[in-house]
Amino acid sequence: MLRTDADPPAFESGSLVPVATYLLVISVLSGLLFVAPGASPPPLLGMAWGVFLVALVIGALGVEGVSARTILPSARTLLAAVGSVVVFWTLYNLVAAVLATAGVHGFETTLSRVAANPMLYLAALLSSLVFTAIPEEFLFRTYLQQKLTALAGGGTRRAVGSGLVVVAVLFALFHLPRWFIGMEHGIGAALGSRLLTLTLMGVAYGVVYALTRNLWLVALFHATMNQPPLLITVDVPSEMHFAVGLVEYVAIVAIVYLTTRVTESEPSVPVWTRTETGSATSDQPRTARS
Repeated sequence: MLRTDADPPAFESGSLVPVATYLLVISVLSGLLFVAPGASPPPLLGMAWGVFLVALVIGALGVEGVSARTILPSARTLLAAVGSVVVFWTLYNLVAAVLATAGVHGFETTLSRVAANPMLYLAALLSSLVFTAIPEEFLFRTYLQQKLTALAGGGTRRAVGSGLVVVAVLFALFHLPRWFIGMEHGIGAALGSRLLTLTLMGVAYGVVYALTRNLWLVALFHATMNQPPLLITVDVPSEMHFAVGLVEYVAIVAIVYLTTRVTESEPSVPVWTRTETGSATSDQPRTARS
């Protein structure tokens, strides 16, 4: 079971809390990057950053009158989330192996560093999951996406889409301090491509969350995309990054959507088929999220 059983939270405050939360996150991140510039922060600083994000979101939820426990998915959804991610990466590796065998540029038949050092990969994946993916998805999807959806009206296709897209853009802009301060890049075509790819990533994660409201699932995808577990060596040319990313994220959404349709036994009306609160269009899917 991928979908959560809990109802969407009822936030008590207006737009000031999410705006202040996001600006505080950007300010603190920028300050940390001035202290410790570079592509990867020191481990202790990375851990502190993850703890800060979680504490900040819990505090924002408290101001909103929402208990964090009520919007976190139950432990029983974790196994299904892991299974979905394993299915995705199994298919990913099979496709990559076929492309490598066919001699497609960017895919080699030699074993990757992941295959050569699996324990090192698992340690990096666990660290990315606990201190990066879960805190960031807790902020952007569990809080901001649901909050902005509520501000947009909540419970309608337009509200869900608006909250999803706005948060995807905020997710992309969230990476700007690292681009300018940590990595010392400038303004140019590379920045535009990076922001577009990150926005696409945010949309994919947002759709996965809208389908399931499962923090564990979207965080697992986030962490594995940061540390792709490929058995063979893959070095995609830079000009192909966006196209490859588009295929990856469409595949993620497709697998999650199909999994929810196959595994959910009790149909209800999904929010993306509603044109106004409480009403549904005539083309509702047979299954729906809770």
